[in-house]
Amino acid sequence: MTLHNSYWGHGGPVFPRAPIRWAPPEDLAAGVYWWWPEEGKVRARKLLSRAAMRPIYRFTSLKMGRSVHLESALEHQVALLLDACPLVDAFAEQPVQMEFDSGKGMSRHFPDFAVTYCGKPWFLELKYAKDVDAACRRRTQQLTELLAPLGIGYRLVTEQDLPQRERMTNAWALIQRGRQTVGDQLRLVVFQRVFQQQGISLGKIGWNIPATAAALASELMRGRLHADFGTKLSMETPVFTTPVQGGWLWA
Repeated sequence: MTLHNSYWGHGGPVFPRAPIRWAPPEDLAAGVYWWWPEEGKVRARKLLSRAAMRPIYRFTSLKMGRSVHLESALEHQVALLLDACPLVDAFAEQPVQMEFDSGKGMSRHFPDFAVTYCGKPWFLELKYAKDVDAACRRRTQQLTELLAPLGIGYRLVTEQDLPQRERMTNAWALIQRGRQTVGDQLRLVVFQRVFQQQGISLGKIGWNIPATAAALASELMRGRLHADFGTKLSMETPVFTTPVQGGWLWA
């Protein structure tokens, strides 16, 4: 079989990704500043333990190559999406300690995530809709305005912003299958099979074979293969090498 040479020119991201570290503004007039964790640490704030009656959710991120720690089921769901979404270059939980001009003095804030999404840096704050009050909305507006001139987005995310259940199920399916180590040669063979037969089903490639499923999941998470994630992945799901309808995350 002749392998498709252009695959190597479309290598996609290498996992694990380097930790996020965006430089804070040098101009104090920006009205906002942040501090990343010290060298060797990944979180700016220590999470509460089960002993404090607040559970910590954990999973191993394929994208970041480490254990991710979350404080709520909502954070856990979003982190799974961030890990599986090929449009997300990298992410970090509890990433920075931030201080900003609230109009009544300097206020401290710990965003829940830092995310590089489609090449743009974002800070995300997660809240259940019932917990979003006037102070939260005011802070969101203030930080959105302060960070925009720096080229950084800020967004408040609630459970109402999450995609439908099928996308969450698909994210978890990809992460579970992608945990198995797979070599470049098998990923190349899988890509070549789809390149030669656009729309071939996952089942015909080997979605039920652990090593092949791992290669497929790896290619889908890296954005080299594409499927409609608006429906649950199955043996019948067609796969392509070009984007198809059915985007990720907040689409």
